[in-house]
Amino acid sequence: MAKKDQFAPRRTKHAGRRTEELTSHHYPKLPRKEEGRSATLPFVSNAEQLSKYIYLTEEDKKEIQKISDVFPLRIPEFYLYLADKENSACPLRKQSVPSKAELIGVGQVDPLGEQRFSATPSFVRKYPDRGVFFATFQCAMYCRFCNRRRVVGRSGDARTSWEESFSYMESEEELREVIVSGGDPFTLPADDFSYMMERLKSISRIKTLRISTRLPVVHPEGMKKGHLRAISKRSPVWVVIHINHPTEVSPEFVDAVKRLREAGASLVSQTVLLRDVNDCPHILLKLFEMLVSVGVKPYYLFQLDEVKGAMHFKTGVKEGIRIIHFLRKNASGLAIPQYALDIPGGLGKVPLDYQYLKRRNGKLLHLESPSGEDGSYTDDGKKSRCRECGICGRGKTEAEKMRS
Repeated sequence: MAKKDQFAPRRTKHAGRRTEELTSHHYPKLPRKEEGRSATLPFVSNAEQLSKYIYLTEEDKKEIQKISDVFPLRIPEFYLYLADKENSACPLRKQSVPSKAELIGVGQVDPLGEQRFSATPSFVRKYPDRGVFFATFQCAMYCRFCNRRRVVGRSGDARTSWEESFSYMESEEELREVIVSGGDPFTLPADDFSYMMERLKSISRIKTLRISTRLPVVHPEGMKKGHLRAISKRSPVWVVIHINHPTEVSPEFVDAVKRLREAGASLVSQTVLLRDVNDCPHILLKLFEMLVSVGVKPYYLFQLDEVKGAMHFKTGVKEGIRIIHFLRKNASGLAIPQYALDIPGGLGKVPLDYQYLKRRNGKLLHLESPSGEDGSYTDDGKKSRCRECGICGRGKTEAEKMRS
């Protein structure tokens, strides 16, 4: 039997209510109710409205409406202006316009196993030291590959459980980091966003805040001065911007990035590897270099989660590794994100990368350089030992036992 990894992160399971109480696991037809903001312009929320921006036949309209009755449709007018209106293969249209491939019944409703780890209807905790707070279940745009389609864009209002979640966070002594997600936190009215940030700020045990957003990309005008003031009062705050294609790096996006930086936010990005959208090393090299040039560090390149309704976007892992191999050869280290896969069922993220260690002969390691050249390294360093510094909080005997 394999030896258990003693350094593997512990997981915390919780009974109690789940985020999924707010919706069905079988994707019922959607009520046309929105939380926070209305679905009127500058947002497109049905096929008839969409036909004013891109050419659609009557059959196209019927198909799109049928799909959006299962997976909601919402696209900012701004994002449609960035898209190529004449090209159905436009990468921005692929990400935003419903496709009949979404109704193919493969994939999982909850690929990350978040229901299993829900401590409250708006807080998921897989690890003792950090958790995900669902500030809202609404987004400026409902991406066609979203891994939370079971809740995002549906009728539940996450704010109804905020106080329960804040109380839970205040009571948990091991909690050190909160990822504010959803939905998109920046779609909240500025007053609600400010209140949320103030409540999180008041929990002194929480040292790190991350805000996950796509708003600066798809609807930059939605980021208000009140949002920025709330960030400046809580700085440092990490803002994780979800962006997938160079075409999304618009002047308005660059301006939004500038305003976030001026508010004191530290900016990183995450990208999902999407078939027929960005599964090309040259596309991603251009995207990541553009991001670095405006002050955003590429953080994650995610393999697609196996979510129901989005499996047509799935690429092979081999392709992702090929792309990372290309980036190591051609990009600055600042422009290389970590390629990662979230193991289904809530087992956590694992890195995926090209294997540069080819073989070992005793203490001699045989390696391949990013350019393909052979190299070697002598692995003759002495065994590390406990310095009894006290940082780990363990005694010498326990720490050395874990090293053995």
